Amino acid sequence: MSEQPYVEQPHTEQLDNPVELSMSRRQVLQLMLLTGGSLALGNVLAACSDSSSQKQQSQSLSPTPRNQTVIIDQSPQFAVFDSFNPFIPNGQEYETGFGQICKEFLFYFNMVSGEIKPWLATGWKYNSNHTQLTLSLNPKVHWNDGTAFTSKDVVFTIQMLLGNTALIGSSNYTPYVQKVSAPDDHTVVFDLKSSNPRFHYNFICGIVGSQEIVPEHIWSKQNPMSFKGSPPVWTGPYKIDRTIPSQFMYVWKKDPNYWNKDELDPKPEYVVYRTAPSVDSEVEQFKRAQVDVPAFDYQHAVALKSSYSNIIIETKFRDPCPRAIGINSDPSKGLLADPRMHWAISYLIDRKTLGSTVWFVPTPPAQYPWADYPANDKWSDPAVASKYPLTYDPQKAKDLLDQMGARADSSGKRSYKGQPLQYEIMTTAKVGDPEYINGQKLADGLNSVGVGATIRFYESSVWTNKLNNGQFDITTWWLCGNVFDPGQLYTGFETSRTKPINQDASTGGNVLRSQYKDLSDLAVKLDNADPSASENKQLFSQALDAYYREMPLIPLYQTTYPTIFNNSYWTNWPTDDNLYQVPSNWWGQFLFVIGSIKPTGKA
Repeated sequence: MSEQPYVEQPHTEQLDNPVELSMSRRQVLQLMLLTGGSLALGNVLAACSDSSSQKQQSQSLSPTPRNQTVIIDQSPQFAVFDSFNPFIPNGQEYETGFGQICKEFLFYFNMVSGEIKPWLATGWKYNSNHTQLTLSLNPKVHWNDGTAFTSKDVVFTIQMLLGNTALIGSSNYTPYVQKVSAPDDHTVVFDLKSSNPRFHYNFICGIVGSQEIVPEHIWSKQNPMSFKGSPPVWTGPYKIDRTIPSQFMYVWKKDPNYWNKDELDPKPEYVVYRTAPSVDSEVEQFKRAQVDVPAFDYQHAVALKSSYSNIIIETKFRDPCPRAIGINSDPSKGLLADPRMHWAISYLIDRKTLGSTVWFVPTPPAQYPWADYPANDKWSDPAVASKYPLTYDPQKAKDLLDQMGARADSSGKRSYKGQPLQYEIMTTAKVGDPEYINGQKLADGLNSVGVGATIRFYESSVWTNKLNNGQFDITTWWLCGNVFDPGQLYTGFETSRTKPINQDASTGGNVLRSQYKDLSDLAVKLDNADPSASENKQLFSQALDAYYREMPLIPLYQTTYPTIFNNSYWTNWPTDDNLYQVPSNWWGQFLFVIGSIKPTGKA
């Protein structure tokens, strides 16, 4: 094994208050709400108004030549600098470049185009009943220590997970894999316990990442529960050069012996990921062209654009998870279990207004329970959707409440079976966050039609526990089920996958306690249906229809996260006009952005 990576003290200026993220996009929005926009916007403009700094010399923030380096900021504070083990808690910092340009995956899914790109593997195939999956590996691949990447590495990794349920990722295999074998150096065969036409999804980098494969020649000699894997031996085009904990910085250096230079030959010699400094400091560094991909928010970017010409603001990429409202649909919840109540709630949501005024950047309403990627059009069925328009219509909400027997008294308050209606909407978002506002607007809407409702913030761990155990009424949430096909979403509504209230339902996934026979039965059928087979298209449309009828998870609007780039030193970033790849710098797909950018020639 090679020597340990260099962990150094800084040779450059210290970051200004690296743990101070005092003006995140969340807090800017909160300030603007509290001050009518004047205070926050004034601070933003003050931080972004000095056009003369665009001409200032760009001193590198890292111990590398600026014109050979891409510098990427992240909001989370990095805490792990000497461990690269993805299988244990706190074993890695994946968003430091480790998961983007050092690791690689067997396949990559470009959500923009819908293309699945073979990488460490060249393809997959199933037997006729989807009980056996064969993966074909790319014979060109080698690890960054020169050792060949073979089927032994894949088999070792999966057997390691099968043999140790304490490892992160084990649950993706123990219920499903009977045996994994390697008939030759570039073929892996999975014998499955039952039909599973989606098992190959484990190996496609979809949201952020996918199954990591580790080198058998190194990991077989270690205890995976404690091994740090440092320096990291993976297959990507960059190797660790050093970490600088005092500056919350990872420095990656291009590997001259990278296995796939014929197809991906990145131009930056170095890539630096670091925890962002305070927003004001980061804005100044961006104006000096010291940062290529900042972490500051959309409000600062817009304010900066008027005085700094080298900024790119990409606003077209959707997060795969539309914002949503989740309903506890357990039969014991009374009206909340009635799909008519779900629709009454839906009619109280003004999606267009929420998307245009509440979210960080204007974003369209969601009609389907998935992101509006062109690649998802094949799952959409306009004929079905037209039967269930997600419109804002409080009168229809009142009519449905009356229909269910929840009539208003002389004061306008509604009750059901002699009990006043009162619900809590829980959220992990703090006051001023868009998702808090989503919940507050819904509470206002419910109160306006005589249904008592309040919103309450819970810390993430408390919220998760309440969600998993069914100890809630309504929650702000998101729709993340459909990564590759909607069958993944509908599985979470299967009756067999839930538990009674006060029991943890997270393992099965049906935490909303949805127990609607038609939706559940269709979801079970889709579990065993090949999503790529044209004959199953009608089954997907039937499931969409059943989803709309019951709608325990209500779509609100598309989730648009702006991405900001500086083209002073590097160009060909993803833009609204050329969104060629996922632009999110913490996703595995960012590998192809780094591989696509070009130097401007700036000294």
